[in-house]
Amino acid sequence: MGKKNGTVKRIVGTLALPVIMYVLMMILCYANGKTYFGSIGMWKTLIVDIAVSVTCAYGIGIQFKNGRFDFSGGAIMLLAAIIAGNTAKNLGSNPVIFCVLCMVLCVGFSLLVGCLYVFGRLPIIIATIAMALLYESVTCLIFNGGGLNLVANMQLKIFSTFPTVLIPLIGAIVVYWWYSYKTVAGKQSAILANNQQSAVNIGVNEPKNVLITYLFGGIIFGFATMIYATTGQHEASFTSLATISELFTNILPVFVGLLVAGFCGDTIGTIVGSVTLCTMTFGLEAIFTDEMGSVVTLVITGIFILLVNVLSSKGKNVAAVFEHLFRPKRNREVGGVN
Repeated sequence: MGKKNGTVKRIVGTLALPVIMYVLMMILCYANGKTYFGSIGMWKTLIVDIAVSVTCAYGIGIQFKNGRFDFSGGAIMLLAAIIAGNTAKNLGSNPVIFCVLCMVLCVGFSLLVGCLYVFGRLPIIIATIAMALLYESVTCLIFNGGGLNLVANMQLKIFSTFPTVLIPLIGAIVVYWWYSYKTVAGKQSAILANNQQSAVNIGVNEPKNVLITYLFGGIIFGFATMIYATTGQHEASFTSLATISELFTNILPVFVGLLVAGFCGDTIGTIVGSVTLCTMTFGLEAIFTDEMGSVVTLVITGIFILLVNVLSSKGKNVAAVFEHLFRPKRNREVGGVN
């Protein structure tokens, strides 16, 4: 019975946040006449948004879980997307060539960031910002600084349409799961995140861990780029660190995932976070129109993430207060305050 109750608790804890958000957005949308919320068409669009969010979040989160905040992820994806997309388009829009280029370029660019951090002996923030600036500058020099536009290219756009979008999405999930639970580097992540120096002192080979992590991160970014490159027009980065916005937007599901990770682990937790945030964004942009929708969504998302972080860090204290308030008076007198 106890095992069954534990399973039910984990399922409820995992699904509560996205289900509550979905029901709330549906009520708001229907109250404003947006009756297409919940339709098949909505889900086909939403799944693409979720796929972009999940794959990007995994690519950033794989470093975050090791205690390293990487600022180069957005620049890696933009540069790889421009090179792979334009090259594949010039070679007849071959999807296989496009996929291979996305994977090879993202792995190569990620490993270069890891090598600079390891062999340059620079702080992770300095190393990743430096590489982000380098990659962004390259986007302005190649293909006449024209960026990438695959909106009308139906041969390559299949990676951002349902159901083909599920291929890179599932690939990213499998790679992240394999890294987290089947590799030594993944199992060492919690130790490094808590205290890198202590981890090194007890025998963790940090340089090896960094390079392996950047290898897996590059593979995940490769899957993410397949979707990201075909979702719209991507301009070259003529403003320094313009790609940082991609970074901060797509790391939000990781923070939400931390709240539910105790029920389902961070692999599923990140998916839950992406589903929750994408559902909220879709609903709010349906209710509010044009620029107002984007502004309101940004503000409410910020408030929502703040609440999630407060609950994540103070959740046990809040639960203890409610347990004390609602516990029968007799039990409180006997047991005292926990």
